[in-house]
Amino acid sequence: MHQHKITASIIIPVYNDASSVRKLFDNLSKVDFSEEYEIIFVDNGSTDDTVKEVQRIQDVILLKEHKHLNSPYSARNRGIEKSSGDVIILLDSTCIPVVNWFNSGMDCLKKQEADIIGGDVQFDFEGKMTAGKIYDSLTNIKMKESIVRKGVAKTANLFIRKEVFEKVGLFPEGVRSGADVIWTGKAKQSGCKLQFCPNALVYKKARTFSELIKKQWRVGIHQPMIWKELYGRVSILSSVTKFFKPVLPTNVWKLIRTKGSKEMKPYFFSVWFVAQVIKWISSIANIKGSLKLK
Repeated sequence: MHQHKITASIIIPVYNDASSVRKLFDNLSKVDFSEEYEIIFVDNGSTDDTVKEVQRIQDVILLKEHKHLNSPYSARNRGIEKSSGDVIILLDSTCIPVVNWFNSGMDCLKKQEADIIGGDVQFDFEGKMTAGKIYDSLTNIKMKESIVRKGVAKTANLFIRKEVFEKVGLFPEGVRSGADVIWTGKAKQSGCKLQFCPNALVYKKARTFSELIKKQWRVGIHQPMIWKELYGRVSILSSVTKFFKPVLPTNVWKLIRTKGSKEMKPYFFSVWFVAQVIKWISSIANIKGSLKLK
């Protein structure tokens, strides 16, 4: 498979997601690759058939990260350490790349003279629209907004020159959530050029309401750590204030109208309910995370 020098290493952390592994690889086999590449799956302690599913796939590398369980960043670190490519591509197992994803991302790295490229992430409703999935698609990842407005990016779909890791270091070990924001923020502050590439597109499975609650609790606990790292301060009072401040229905309607589609409009009240519950969960998790830092 690799007769020439490997240019890119695609690193995919996996955990109890056998069905996504097969779907992702089937789609990767349809992607156009203009340069030599390798695919590295890093299992993070799966207890289902994920490892067996990866082992069935030819021409991929399987690594295991069992020291720092429940940490996709540690799993990514193991892949980066073993990688042969000059470009590290970080991809989530629940993402499905379009045909020109690879070539578009590599072209953006060169033409924009960037060090890090964040590809676009759009959401797949898998044939069934629900309030939870709508809320997830309207509020999460937002790669362009994160890069352009905040100077940070998410690891769902990133193209990174390997020398950036030599300059900034690997991701913090054992962290469950938020390390991508801290790491890309540090890279940007150290002079690395971070850019957005709309054509390096992947589709990500939208989360259900229950999946959103679990994710928001996890993210919310780690957010104070990010605030302390990036801004040097954490405020429990602001998290308490956020809990009692209701989500305005007008804001939810504006979000659906400006960033959603007409098919989402009948779900307005249920999306507003989801938004309110997620805000409560986030606030409580922020308070707990802040207290951990005290």
